[in-house]
Parts: sequence; C-alpha cells; structure tokens
Amino acid sequence: MTQKYRAAANDNLIWHDLDSMTLLFHRTSGITHMLADPAPAILEVMEEHSLTAAEVASRLTATFDLESDIDVEDIVIARLEELSKLGLVSRVPG
Repeated sequence: MTQKYRAAANDNLIWHDLDSMTLLFHRTSGITHMLADPAPAILEVMEEHSLTAAEVASRLTATFDLESDIDVEDIVIARLEELSKLGLVSRVPG
C-alpha cells in the first residue's frame, strides 16, 4: 500500500507571504508556522486531495520550473513528513 497524504482544509489556514518565508496560521491548532520553500508550494498543489508523494512531485513539476537534476519525490517525502509532524498534513489510508 502506498502512503497518501492530505493537507489541512484551506478554510482552516490563513496565509501571509513574508519575503522568502510564508506565515501560515492553522486555526485548528492556533499555531502560526513559518514555512520556507518548497513547503508552501507542496500544500498549494495538494489542495484538499489525498495524494502520494509521487503525485505531489508530479504536480510540483507541472506547476513550477524545477531543476532537472534533483529528485523531487525524495524532497517531497521529507517535507510531507515534516508537515505531518506540524499537523498541517495528515497521513491517510492509500
């Protein structure tokens, strides 16, 4: 079974861009998170769908101009795990 992830509902998030960082207030937890790229982009392309890391990587590649010599999926997996620990992404059954 492939692990899927789901981002927190958009109506529970308040976004504010701040130079190279993004401030993200999570209403459910009451916590404001400071996120650096690619975390905000990952949440953006996930919308409110349950996706695998490969699907998120594919959406990122289609949406943004990414370097061709990097393993996008490995980076996405690491960021999804971090976002999961923050409560901004949930693991869901695949």
